[in-house]
Amino acid sequence: MYGSKKSLTDEPHDMSGKGRTKAKVLVVHRIGFVRAGVLSLIAKSMQFVVCGETDAAPLARDLFLRHKPHLVVVGLRLCGADGIQLIKEFRSLDPAAAILALSEHPDAFSAQRVFRAGARAYLSIEDAPELLRAFDEISAGHPYVGASVLPLILSNFAGGTRNSRSSDINSLSDRELEIFSFIGRGVSVSELAAELHVSVKTIETHQMRMKEKLALHSAAELRQKAREWLAKSAVNRIREDPESE
Repeated sequence: MYGSKKSLTDEPHDMSGKGRTKAKVLVVHRIGFVRAGVLSLIAKSMQFVVCGETDAAPLARDLFLRHKPHLVVVGLRLCGADGIQLIKEFRSLDPAAAILALSEHPDAFSAQRVFRAGARAYLSIEDAPELLRAFDEISAGHPYVGASVLPLILSNFAGGTRNSRSSDINSLSDRELEIFSFIGRGVSVSELAAELHVSVKTIETHQMRMKEKLALHSAAELRQKAREWLAKSAVNRIREDPESE
């Protein structure tokens, strides 16, 4: 079993307001107070209703299949899985479901991964007041990016030609990038295998492929590259929002 699994296992009670059926929302995030905040915002809405909430990917899949939500809020790090992978699974199960990614530490590259996986919106936690407006937009088929995230994306786009060396990072798959970010944080191979519920051999295979793609020759070079990439991402966030420190 993975972490705490608070969920609404029955169909929502109040599914209509003034004769209008509310859109069902599934909330999947590893931080309890973030889920509570999202649930509080949705409770104030006449258009949306929560059909389930959890911090664990396995239960999230069960709730998705059981309730068939119209919208899903997904964190990028979960108990038992990567949020990006879960977004892909939800899109495969029901392409009509509108998915919003809610990130603890937003950056332009994560935004790219999220939209590539099939999400329609990307918000940081500080963009939470925009949540219901984002629901309206993605329900209508429009993409949505939170106010705190948009400058990061535009800055990354404008600096693309100046930072051509960052293009090699783009060659990494979503799973490889997830592992790459863990390596940059100093997580060991064994710890990483336990976190992602895979074997040490699987992690080592991913490391080998990343070294090939990034033209690196050793695990030490890979760690240094990952640290530099994370540090650069943090600096970019601080430049865009100096008060975030």
